[in-house]
Amino acid sequence: MTLLFAAPDASGALRFIGEVERGAVCGCSCPVCGSALVARQGAANEWHFAHEASQERPECETAADRMLRRLMVEHVQTRGEAGGLSLPPYQQRVAIVRALINVHEDVQWGAQAMGGLQWRAEAAPDEPVAQARLDTGADLHLFVMVGEGQLPPPQTGCAQLVFRCRLPPGSVLRDRQAAEQYLAQHGELAWAHHPDTLGLVAAAQARLEARSRQIYANWLAMADAAGGPATVVDARPPPLFYGPSTRPDPRQAPRYACAPAHAPNVSFTLYRLSPTEAWLLYLLERVGPLDWRTATEKFYALAPYPGPFDGWAQALPPSVGVADLDVGVVRCTGFLDAVTYLSRRAHSTRSGRNPLAFEAV
Repeated sequence: MTLLFAAPDASGALRFIGEVERGAVCGCSCPVCGSALVARQGAANEWHFAHEASQERPECETAADRMLRRLMVEHVQTRGEAGGLSLPPYQQRVAIVRALINVHEDVQWGAQAMGGLQWRAEAAPDEPVAQARLDTGADLHLFVMVGEGQLPPPQTGCAQLVFRCRLPPGSVLRDRQAAEQYLAQHGELAWAHHPDTLGLVAAAQARLEARSRQIYANWLAMADAAGGPATVVDARPPPLFYGPSTRPDPRQAPRYACAPAHAPNVSFTLYRLSPTEAWLLYLLERVGPLDWRTATEKFYALAPYPGPFDGWAQALPPSVGVADLDVGVVRCTGFLDAVTYLSRRAHSTRSGRNPLAFEAV
């Protein structure tokens, strides 16, 4: 816990522990309860303010965090009033990741405040400390965060900018000059969100969708030129894809009942063929000594989604896979054969890490 390194004096000005006299004559009070403080400036322990006779309340434990946040707000406001708060470019990666598709595009644009910022130095930690109108048409909300705190969800039409800094060591919090130098060196001004007011993200998404369709079309044309998916003579089901010898942490690798025997931490692709038929394509887990992440031979499965339907075991041709009734999946005879068959017949597709999110597709 950070010790109280600064406190307001009788005039309300922020005084640092190294800028006041030692003991009760420091003239400062607790920013939470208002009680008088003493300045402890011993040789053994870190210098800090403390309540007289240790009469602090439980809520006073947040006093140091309040003072650090206040210092950061004053630092950013001073920079802004001095013209040194130029906003960085906003960057966003637009990506499409599906079966056979992994394309992305980085979008960037500039945004600056029109006029001065309206400051609210006493705002709560989850509230913006300053607001302004940006030349991109969005409203700017500027936050101040110590460490890795979480921002609230952005409001509609609002951009979020955060000034963030890790917790300073106690040695730099004895006086304002050292603290200001630390914030100038380690504080970072970064975008957390900007709405697509200029339409650049939507344009990039449209370009990537066009590229994805072209990639699929080219791939299907190559499959047609090669005579289509090969017929498998030996239709014996392949073995399960092997995985790690120890079970993964369930908090890091959730299991989904709609995808029996799936490998941990993999992506799933849903192919919707009709209102009553859908298939989930995914990598099978390996059961054995080899690590599924580095194994050279991988096997895939198709599971009826969201669960078995009448006739699922006979719904796909042998060129796609062989039904394993014990596991409840169709073991794919070849990944590309399965994707070729399903892509040509699917009304819609969806990919992601959580197959439960596909239920509305």
